[in-house]
Amino acid sequence: MLEIRSREGSSAPDLESLRSSLRAFARLRQDAEAGADGSLQEPRLEDDAAPPEVLPLDSTKTFVGPNGTYYDESWRLMEWRGANRSWNWAAALSLGGWLAYRRLYDHAVLHSAWLTLIILQALSGAPIRLLATAQIVVAVLLGAYGNALYRRRFRQAAEAAAHHDGDYPTQLAVLAAAGGTDRRAVWLMTLAMVGVSAALLVFRQSLDGVRVVL
Repeated sequence: MLEIRSREGSSAPDLESLRSSLRAFARLRQDAEAGADGSLQEPRLEDDAAPPEVLPLDSTKTFVGPNGTYYDESWRLMEWRGANRSWNWAAALSLGGWLAYRRLYDHAVLHSAWLTLIILQALSGAPIRLLATAQIVVAVLLGAYGNALYRRRFRQAAEAAAHHDGDYPTQLAVLAAAGGTDRRAVWLMTLAMVGVSAALLVFRQSLDGVRVVL
């Protein structure tokens, strides 16, 4: 009887040790997955600690907003493959609208300047086939590397949020404010391109109407 009781008494510490080891392994795995893509790491809580008032959110989806799952999976796949490109149809076919929508304002301005140059060359008599080929090349490049450009902006915003003073929910709020989408920028870009195109067309017609009188 003494032997049986001693065995039963020794099984409890072994079971508790196994549970502790499993919890430690789960924490290590969670930390490794959180730091794999350069995102913010969630604070580790002790087993007996009270749950936080704000549940931790995935930093990628917090930054991206709409379609956050798509970009989270695309960026993870890029990391796994060690690649710098991942195809994005919206970036390729939106004529720069995707750049403005995803708040990549500097690239949106550059693309608008490129479209203005294309329109100006077309009004000047440049071959349409050549201009269309050049635009297709730019669209393909943007579709292939758009996700990489967006990922770089996410990493910059995540690093800035990580160095922000405050607790984890505050850092997530800073990250969400830096990301998201901007529909107004898309409309402004569209109206600007329409206005520039109309102005260039009127200017071209005025040049054609000028006649030199000797």
